[in-house]
Amino acid sequence: MKVNKRDLKIFALGIFSLFIFQSIYDWKQIKKDIISGWNAGYRAE
Repeated sequence: MKVNKRDLKIFALGIFSLFIFQSIYDWKQIKKDIISGWNAGYRAE
């Protein structure tokens, strides 16, 4: 089986679209996690 550039593009587009869909669907939790990660990183310095 040969992997083409087209196959890789479709795979990358699928992963990206799943990431976008999950981010929109669970926006409250994503926002909460981003803020807590930012605060934890800011306190580490």
